[in-house]
Amino acid sequence: MAKRRILAGGIAQESHSFNPVPTGRSWFNIRAGAEAVEAARGSNSVLGGIVDAAGENGAEVIVPVIFRAQSGGPVEEAVFAEMRDRMCEAARRGDFDAIVLPLHGGMLTPSLEDPEGALMVALREIVGTEVPLTAGFDLHAHVTPAILARCDLLAGYLTNPHGDQGSTGRRAFRAALDMLDRRLRPALAAVHLPMLTLGNDRTDEEPLLSLHARARAAVEAGAAYDVSIFNAQQFLDVHGLGQWVLAYGNGTAPDDLALELAGTLWDRRRELIGTYPSLDEYLNRAARGTERPLILGDQGDRVAGGSPGDGTYVLRALLARDDLPPSAVPVADAEAAGACQAAGPGATVTLTVGGRYSTVSPPVTVTGEIVSAGNSAEVVYDGPADAGYRARLGGYAVLRVGKVHLVLTDQPYSYLDPGYFRAMGVDPARMGIVITRSGYHFTLNYAAIGECVTVDTPGMTSYRVGELPFAKARPFFPLDDVDFTPRLHPKGSAMP
Repeated sequence: MAKRRILAGGIAQESHSFNPVPTGRSWFNIRAGAEAVEAARGSNSVLGGIVDAAGENGAEVIVPVIFRAQSGGPVEEAVFAEMRDRMCEAARRGDFDAIVLPLHGGMLTPSLEDPEGALMVALREIVGTEVPLTAGFDLHAHVTPAILARCDLLAGYLTNPHGDQGSTGRRAFRAALDMLDRRLRPALAAVHLPMLTLGNDRTDEEPLLSLHARARAAVEAGAAYDVSIFNAQQFLDVHGLGQWVLAYGNGTAPDDLALELAGTLWDRRRELIGTYPSLDEYLNRAARGTERPLILGDQGDRVAGGSPGDGTYVLRALLARDDLPPSAVPVADAEAAGACQAAGPGATVTLTVGGRYSTVSPPVTVTGEIVSAGNSAEVVYDGPADAGYRARLGGYAVLRVGKVHLVLTDQPYSYLDPGYFRAMGVDPARMGIVITRSGYHFTLNYAAIGECVTVDTPGMTSYRVGELPFAKARPFFPLDDVDFTPRLHPKGSAMP
């Protein structure tokens, strides 16, 4: 038998509808061809899982292009169009047996609420319905009927914080291979729920812990081929926002399982609204002294949730106290980073930073010594989440203001991995306080360094979603009193 060839690639970015800063091409890490395959090999990423599974099964992976960026504002139209056109050009050559897409599922452009669905529509128009097409999505994806109509099997992360990106890619690859070998005829039972989870949606805690255990048991018992529970990005103002339960069977859809899982999710919806400790509580702890660094997630300005990353709320709190240990706090500010690069390490500068887009706290004027600066740096993730993934950073500088190490960058980063700080000359293990632009995804990769806690801060990505001007997405719980009974998505009606 000739070696199977798998077409993979696409774009992965999570968008925030209310972030006014567009995500442009320069904000993406872009790879193609053999470079993309080799960079992914062995990494805990969706593409890494696809590449590794293909190698174990004697298959070859073709990557026309893969775009990957931090979360942020909607992606510029030209960026999506470039990726789509390159993927479609490769699809027209027809030298492959199946398509397996490593995507995110929560992206927007100014004109598209569902770019991933639009990509699948374009690919299906070229390859028809007989070529297997599967995909790996983030657990926070915005799933749509257009996607379900074109994708033979959609595998979502099963962990939050996310640690199973690679195994998600493997699940998507395995489904495509099983279809090619005629071992699988995917049959989908899908249920949509008009609700959001707001802060209490870790899969290693209740109520999602037992829900995922029930789904896993069904797969292990052969009652389903694959099950994903999608909890949706909370800051997408799009039609049909909400949760999805997808249960795939082989030949027969596991309708009862999908309804059971969705019914439990809906019944426990109030438990999915979380609360967080105050920032002051943990600054007071740091002032008293701790055995390990405190790694704090600034949930109100989470770049991991799509914020601009230029908030000054935490920075102001750190600067206001002289009883705290050394700290590291990031602020995205291209002008300030550029001024530090121009002055160079060792110089003392006075700058006004942040607060341009994240307006809950005004800009801050600081005077400090530049300890490092550069036009670029490379991050290699420690993991376990995305372990081995390499990302190229843009311009940066570290300004020491008293005991505060202010990390300035020309674009926002989530700091999901300690490698971000180290790449710019800051060792988080030597700090008493480290601020990340993340809610809880950072906890996996910083667990070896310090105590990880998400603190309650205001901002664009605060879970107080009632403060956001939703227009298209409503009604949904908890903003609306929705009269709803979970029901199966109609078979065969997913075509837009």
